[in-house]
Amino acid sequence: MALLSMEDISISFYGVYANEHVNLEVEAGEVHALLGENGAGKTTLMNILFGIYQAESGRIRWNGKEARFSSPEEAIRAGIGMVHQHFSLVNAKTVLDNILLGYEKAPFFLPRKKLRRQVLELSDRYGLKVDPDALVGDLSIGEKQRVEILKALFRDIQLLILDEPTAVLTPGETDQLFQVLRQLKQKGFAVILITHRMSEIMGNADRVTVLRDGKCVGTLRTADTDAQALSRLMVGRDLTPAANDGGEAAGAPLLKMEHVSVYRSGRKRPALEDVTLTVRESEILGVAGVEGNGQKELAEAIVGIRRRRVKGRIHLKDQELTGTPVLERTRSGMAYVPDDRQHDALVTAMDIGDNLLLHDYSRAPFSRRRVFRRAAIQQNAQAAMEDYRIRSAGSLGAKSPVRLLSGGNQQKVVLAREITPEARFIVASQPTRGLDVSATAFVREKLLEQKRLGKGVLLISADLEEILALSDRIAVMYNGSIAGVLDRKDATMENLGLMMGGMAGRKEAIA
Repeated sequence: MALLSMEDISISFYGVYANEHVNLEVEAGEVHALLGENGAGKTTLMNILFGIYQAESGRIRWNGKEARFSSPEEAIRAGIGMVHQHFSLVNAKTVLDNILLGYEKAPFFLPRKKLRRQVLELSDRYGLKVDPDALVGDLSIGEKQRVEILKALFRDIQLLILDEPTAVLTPGETDQLFQVLRQLKQKGFAVILITHRMSEIMGNADRVTVLRDGKCVGTLRTADTDAQALSRLMVGRDLTPAANDGGEAAGAPLLKMEHVSVYRSGRKRPALEDVTLTVRESEILGVAGVEGNGQKELAEAIVGIRRRRVKGRIHLKDQELTGTPVLERTRSGMAYVPDDRQHDALVTAMDIGDNLLLHDYSRAPFSRRRVFRRAAIQQNAQAAMEDYRIRSAGSLGAKSPVRLLSGGNQQKVVLAREITPEARFIVASQPTRGLDVSATAFVREKLLEQKRLGKGVLLISADLEEILALSDRIAVMYNGSIAGVLDRKDATMENLGLMMGGMAGRKEAIA
């Protein structure tokens, strides 16, 4: 008998099915992957199971009995835990406080020493090393994820749902996570893993259920399939990986950074130290490194988000941009795809059309005498949606609030706004994070297209496969500095990994 059975589940939003007659069965002691494109209905299905949404039809059987969870609290009491892609932790509280928040079994007067000891025992048992007295705001992303998992395990769950758990993890943290999942599996827990990464599914899941356009198109044992077959099942066609063929020779210098340092308030050591880089026309310069080694500061110094406490000089072609505001740099031909699309790139409460105007809202033909021209805005949005294959929420079209779009469609809105004919230099930071294989291929091909058009691209990515596939040259960041710059022909996973860990000698990075 299956631990969980979801039968004939359907739910719709704005007249369009997000899940349509979906079936899912999960056994105890199994890692079961959910695979599908952005917007295929994976997270919606899990939100129904976790009590966030209520299905319009179908039924859930849990431990052999029919169940209906009207809230996450009910699902947790039944033994189901969920770690969302965006964590729900209180940064100003300690790890222990976060684990105990909402814990129903806690007495009025908390025996903190006893509960702290229980958290430490749970942490040791499953290899989830974290200091219970540390402030959550001081933790790394990987440590915050461990807190979320501990919070679920502390509530005696039988099933753990992980939504895109590796989207923001380093390779080392990803390995640690899957070690934890293997331990949970051995102890009889069931795990539902929502992920876009085929290697994670093939290496860690027992079975995989594939969703396409809200429908279940198959459940397979991973031992009986392969990544190519799963990709074809997911998108309905074969995908050709986007890769840099090196066909265009790099042109004249486009972006020049000379001895740029970024200082942080209250810290003696700079976040970015003495960086000198050049990106040329028709070139993609990849930036590799473990996250937190200055990549975000690098991107924000280039595009002008960080202007104070910045030393050094930045030029775009023949124009010096040092100290100039973001809008001036944008109108000089600089585009920026941030690493966090929801917080740094989009106003999620606004619709698609308005998000596409965040740079140009005051310019013709979109406004005249400070009055918006809605017909021009609508026409611009429709053209962008066609060019970038942006799928709206239901029948709302360009009026869809961006918060209702899948991650892939949100990222396409960002690209459609930033990659314009006037943009001659693009800073793309983690541009495929959290995207499915189809959306990833689309984003990568767009970046390669800019190179072919003679533009320059600075690609910051934690995905070494992506860096190696797209870059002409690769700069490696370590501890806020450039550890070295390699031509693509000289770069391997091994030497990049050594440089990322600070185990290779530092080289001058002047191109």
